This record gives sequence, C-alpha cells and structure tokens, in this order.
Amino acid sequence: MKILIFDDNTNDIKELEHCIACLFNEINEKYTITYCQTKEELFSYIHEYDLLFLDIELSHENGIDIGLKLRDMKTECLIIITTHYMKYAIDGYKINAERYFIKPINQSEFDIEMTNIIHKYHNNLLGFHDGKLSKNKIYFKDILYFEFYDRRTIIRFTNGKTLQTNYPLKHWIQITQDVAFAQPHKSFLINLNYISALKKNDIIMLNDDSVPLSRHFKSDFLKNMRIIYMRSFNYEYRNC
Repeated sequence: MKILIFDDNTNDIKELEHCIACLFNEINEKYTITYCQTKEELFSYIHEYDLLFLDIELSHENGIDIGLKLRDMKTECLIIITTHYMKYAIDGYKINAERYFIKPINQSEFDIEMTNIIHKYHNNLLGFHDGKLSKNKIYFKDILYFEFYDRRTIIRFTNGKTLQTNYPLKHWIQITQDVAFAQPHKSFLINLNYISALKKNDIIMLNDDSVPLSRHFKSDFLKNMRIIYMRSFNYEYRNC
C-alpha cells in the first residue's frame, strides 16, 4: 500500500507514522510512506497512491477545499481526514472521506478503523485476467452487473461502458462466487455494492438501471445478499 501524508505539523506526522507502523507491521502489510508539502504536488501525484491522510488544519491551505478538488479529479485514492477538532471532522462528509481521526490518535481506534480500510483496499484489487476480453486486468469494483442476452453475456461497467462476451452467465457466477455479486434473475448477476433501491419485483442500480427480481430467484438472492454482507461485517469487526 502506497501511503501519502499531507500535514504540516511535524509532531502529528511522527504520531501518525507510529500508528501506521504498529498496525501494518503487526499484520504484515507492506507499505511505503511519502510526504507532500504543497497542494500542487498533491494534485500531480495523487493518482499514484492508494491512501491519503489529509490534515484539515493546514497553516496556509484549506483541507476541505483540497479534498473537494481531489474528488472532482475522481481519484481512487482512499482519503482519511485527521484533525484536532471534532467540528472539522464532520466536514469530512463533504469530501466523502473514508474515515476521520481526532488527534492525538488512539492506537486501538486506529487499528480497528484501518483494518476496515485495508480490507476495502484489497477488495478493490480483486478481478480477473482474460486475454480474449482485455489486455488489462478487469476489476470487480468496476462492474455494475452482468446481463445474459442473445446467447452472450454483456458486462456493464460503472463508467457506462459495456463489453460483450461469448461466455454463459454461469461462467461469471463461478468467477464471482467469493465476491459481492448475487443473481436476482436468470439473466442477471449484479454487484451488491451498487444497489440503490430494492423493490418488490425490481432492483434499482446506482446508475438508475432497473434489474428484474424474479420470484424464482428472490429467496436465494436475498439469502446470498445477507450472507455476503455478514461475511464483510464479521471481517471488519472481528477485532472490536
């Protein structure tokens, strides 16, 4: 994991370094830390990093404004807010920060919250290689759903693009069996992370697409959805 720290307080940086080292060394998670001095430098290199610790109370900059700019850039870097004051931490919701820590950072709280972040980081790396479809790895987090139509399976991505494959739907069911996907209909396999609303006979995805929820699949779909959610919940909170 490539970590970037944007903070202008030396003591706070040392404290954060200590917390990171204690947790990451304990769980054998490899990492590197880089320090950023200016927002121009941050904006230039943010796409190269997996995790950003962003201080809100900077001497010459506004941390929230920086965070909003980063979100406009659509960076996939996970952002964590650090601050001395709770009132500023609430502003983290404006930039969709993953977490926030109140300084001085408590090691036990840091370990619990960062375990969740590390879990999300690894989930974001899950995917598959298939030279017939793409020369690059296809990540599950980028897939909205699979649709079987006219003897082909269409992969619909979160960015609006689609990819036609000659594989049957059961091929994708096997590949995604350990990931957050479930089948609500004989012709669909959806990413549970991108459900916007669950209706009686339909599922609304985040892009407003409506996916049928058939009576034949409904019971198993809801059961699988609960299993996957509980599996994630148990992983995240096993150290609480």
